[in-house]
Amino acid sequence: MDSRQLGYFRQIIDSGSLTAAARQLGIAQPSLSQHVRNLEQYLATELLLRTARGVVPTEAGRVLYDYAVQVTDLMKSAEDAVHSTGSKPVGRVSFGMPASVSMALSIPLAESLRLEMPEVQFCAVEAMSGHTKDLIRSNEIDLALLYDVEELGECTSQLLLREDLWFYAASDDWPFDTPPGAPVALSRIADLDMVLPSKRHGLRILVDRVTRKVGIELKARIEMDSLQQIKGLVARGSGYTILSPAAVHDMVTTGALVGSRIIEPEIERPVYLARSTRHVTAASRATETYCLEVIHDLVRRDLWKAHLVDT
Repeated sequence: MDSRQLGYFRQIIDSGSLTAAARQLGIAQPSLSQHVRNLEQYLATELLLRTARGVVPTEAGRVLYDYAVQVTDLMKSAEDAVHSTGSKPVGRVSFGMPASVSMALSIPLAESLRLEMPEVQFCAVEAMSGHTKDLIRSNEIDLALLYDVEELGECTSQLLLREDLWFYAASDDWPFDTPPGAPVALSRIADLDMVLPSKRHGLRILVDRVTRKVGIELKARIEMDSLQQIKGLVARGSGYTILSPAAVHDMVTTGALVGSRIIEPEIERPVYLARSTRHVTAASRATETYCLEVIHDLVRRDLWKAHLVDT
C-alpha cells in the first residue's frame, strides 16, 4: 500500500463512483478498479460496496478513507512547506481564534495580509477557545490565539498580552450611581442578574475562580455560550454581563452597551499565540509577524484594552 493508492481511494469516495473518479484522476476505469482490488487483497477485507448509484465505503473502507485524507493532506502540506521555504509567502494559512478575539483582530489582520501578502490565502477559524485548542493540537490549523495553553501537545506557545474584563450593561440600564467608565468593585455586581457563559466555558471558569477566591457568588440568571446572544440580551436590558472590551467594541461604539473596568479585584485574562509544529511555512511565519504588529497597534490605540507582555 502506498500514497498513490491512498490518493486514488480517497478520490473514489469523494467522487462517489469509479467512473467519476477515473475521469477526475485521468486514468482508465479498469486500471482504477484493479487498484481497489489490489488494496482489498492486501488488506484482506472489502473496502467498497457497489450500488446502482455508484460506490460507498464499507466500515473498513471508511477507516481507510479517514487515514487517506490525513496522509494526502500531510503530503500536500509538506509540498507547500518545501516550496515556500526561502521564498516569498504563498499558500493558505488557517488561524483559529475565539469569538471575543475575532471581534477585534480578524478584520484588521485580514486587511493587512491582503495588502502586504496578496498571494497568501488567509482563513480565520472562529470557535470557542477549547475547540480552537483541539484544532491546533491536532495540526488542523496553523496558528491560534488561546486563553489556555495547558495540554497543548507538541505545539509551541507565547504569552502576548493580558486583557481586562469589564462589567457591561445596556446604555439605558446602568445600575450604579457612579457613571460608566468609572471602575466598579466586583462586590457591587453580586446582587445583579447576570448573563454569563455556561460553567464549561473558559471565561466563566475564570470568573468563578476569582469570585470564589473573594467569597462572592454571582447570580447567573441566564447562561449562554454564544457571544452575540449574550451581547444582544444585555443590550435589551435582560441582564448584565462580564466580557472583554474587545468582544463588545462594536456595541460600545454604537452606544448600545456601556461598561466599566472591574476592580477589587481586577480580572485579567491571558492571551497566547500557539503554533502548529507541522505547518511551519514562510506564509505562516509572515502571518504571525503581521498578527503581532496588528495586536500591538490595537493595544496602543486602546481599541484592545490589554497589557502587552514584553517578549
